[in-house]
Amino acid sequence: MFSSSFRSFVAAAIALGAAASVQYASAGKAGTMEIVGNSGVSAQMMFLGTDQKVYILDKVEKNPVSINGHPAWAVEYDINSNQFRTMDVRSNTFCAGGATLGDGRMFVTGGNKAVTTNGATAKQGQGYGSYNGGKALRFLSPCNDRSCQWQDDAGNQLVKERWYPTVEPLKDGAVMILGGMRDGGFVPSKGSNEPTYEFYPPKGDGQARYMGILDRTVPMSLYPITYLMSSGEVFVQAGRSAVLWNYQSQSEKRLASIPGGPRVYPASAGTALLPLRPSNGYKETVLFCGGMSLGKNVNWGNEGGPAVMVSQRPASTSCEQLSPLEGGDWEAVDDLPEGRSMGQFIQLPDGTLWFGNGVKTGVAGYTDNKYQVGKPVGHSFGDNPSYRPMLYNPRAPKGSRWRQVGKANVGRLYHSSATLLPDSSILVAGSNPNPDYTTGEKWSTEYRVERWYPEFYDRPRPSSRGLPQSFSYGGDGFTLDLGSADAAAKAKVVLVRTGFSTHAMNMGQRMIELKSVAQGTKLHVAQLPPNPNLFAPGSALAFVVVDGVPSQGKVVMAGNGRIGKQPVGAESPLPSAAKRDLFEDADDEEAEVRVGSSEHVVEARDMAMHRRGSAHSRINKAVA
Repeated sequence: MFSSSFRSFVAAAIALGAAASVQYASAGKAGTMEIVGNSGVSAQMMFLGTDQKVYILDKVEKNPVSINGHPAWAVEYDINSNQFRTMDVRSNTFCAGGATLGDGRMFVTGGNKAVTTNGATAKQGQGYGSYNGGKALRFLSPCNDRSCQWQDDAGNQLVKERWYPTVEPLKDGAVMILGGMRDGGFVPSKGSNEPTYEFYPPKGDGQARYMGILDRTVPMSLYPITYLMSSGEVFVQAGRSAVLWNYQSQSEKRLASIPGGPRVYPASAGTALLPLRPSNGYKETVLFCGGMSLGKNVNWGNEGGPAVMVSQRPASTSCEQLSPLEGGDWEAVDDLPEGRSMGQFIQLPDGTLWFGNGVKTGVAGYTDNKYQVGKPVGHSFGDNPSYRPMLYNPRAPKGSRWRQVGKANVGRLYHSSATLLPDSSILVAGSNPNPDYTTGEKWSTEYRVERWYPEFYDRPRPSSRGLPQSFSYGGDGFTLDLGSADAAAKAKVVLVRTGFSTHAMNMGQRMIELKSVAQGTKLHVAQLPPNPNLFAPGSALAFVVVDGVPSQGKVVMAGNGRIGKQPVGAESPLPSAAKRDLFEDADDEEAEVRVGSSEHVVEARDMAMHRRGSAHSRINKAVA
């Protein structure tokens, strides 16, 4: 049922000229999920590159499609035609990490050795014709004209070899590369673990630096969970531990341990940074859901595999959240409706989070030893996939934040991926818990691509016309005409960085709402807060959201399009008027105070921010 304000918006838009002011999606898809294509290579990694193209990477294996005389491990996937173009990547991207750089290029680093049949190690250029990717630096400038190619130059190298590294975007458009291991295996030992981090482009002396949490948490230290904080510190979670890491002083502040078991790979909980909103001073809260607990003091194993049976062990249902800059303990929030390992969160522009993929029993990983103590199903340490995509609404009352929307057609186990698309649907692909391309297992190599459609998908969409091509940190804002005062009062502008998707993570993913003020039919919108730590430079999707319905996303640039110190201006001045927050939590302790009419809202939270100076510092102070 449309609200009165949204009906008013549509009527006003029609009066102004529907073609210019309202956009329509295909009808009859809302709340469903369908198979739309074939990925060509198994989608172990995925990212949105342009408004039309998604880029997919696989580990080195014998995919049926080929390029330049060897099996292909990379494709460009067209989201309109659902056709793919093979691309050449020669270094092994198996379990690499990635992110968007401040200049808009996609950066992918790390991986594994050159391999041949069933993942056996091969000499450089032999076997399947690949090369060691452990130190590789790969770059792509996404395009719509099919001309772009991966730069995969053996001369570009990390300082340390890294398999399962995490990549986190930073305030200057550079990235931090942290963790991983130096050789293949299920989980690392002290001998194979890589407890260091480095930067691209290199900083200081260019050497890797030690990070204690990555040493203390072995063997549960791979793909550590990271989020850049507004303070300039990086939240890092591995094992059951969490810290705020200051990469400038190379020091840590220890935080409370997460309840239950580890949440990183291979336990593989779903993780997200909740939407950043002006109403609470852009408070940062991390959310972890699901994963696997083997119990206290249980040995997870070593490079060779798990030390206990895992494939039929039920996944966790617990969800915990923490606001790292405020310290304190983790807070239990609504449990998952069913246990889930390898579940994945995707930020939607309406402020909800999609949660899909993964299994109800078992963990991430596979083995070529079918008699291993972990009791693999075929090769897979996970079993019983979930076909229930869920929505999590962080602003709903506690006890009612989860609900199912749609049903998946394909089980997505280890090595699956997903990403938000410009129309707010979600592309889902991958699943290959096998050492090579496989057809004869219960969970074989998967090439089918699905698309999930949100419940608002069939509704008339507001226009994104008037959104700028780039967003600065502070400085003069901009104005949109929504065609109706009622619509303007319910409108917001949000930016979403979709991230680099792999292993139930979207590295660098986050969403931020911009400050705005409605006056009549106009919405006056601020630029990004004058602190690049809140939303690092690089490409993103911008949306106009009216009463919970987003426009088509526009690919934009946050920052000046270069890697380096970003220009930071004063906070954008906005007219004096009532402020509203589309994503206001229904159960917030500082509730809205409504005055006059539905168009004019003054939030007690905004006044409470004067009592919380730390919140203002997140917005107004660019950390040196």
